[in-house]
Amino acid sequence: MDESFRFRARRLLDGSEPAPLDYALLRATLAAQAAASAAARAQARAAPPPAEPIGEILLAGSAWKEAASAQRGCFNRAEVRRRLNLP
Repeated sequence: MDESFRFRARRLLDGSEPAPLDYALLRATLAAQAAASAAARAQARAAPPPAEPIGEILLAGSAWKEAASAQRGCFNRAEVRRRLNLP
């Protein structure tokens, strides 16, 4: 097998420094790719849950569906906090 290309490349590149990695550009590229994913688009469409979901449900407010979803079917605030690992 002819490996002269490898030896020629080694001679040409010997002593050269590798290009520095631009971390800001890398992070921006990864963020752009993540934002273009289907999961990110679905998350962006989802409305944030109301601050007081129980009150929103009991008063039949305009965001009662989001409040019920935030509670995950549970009206016990302590249980919801335990499930979400909130303090």
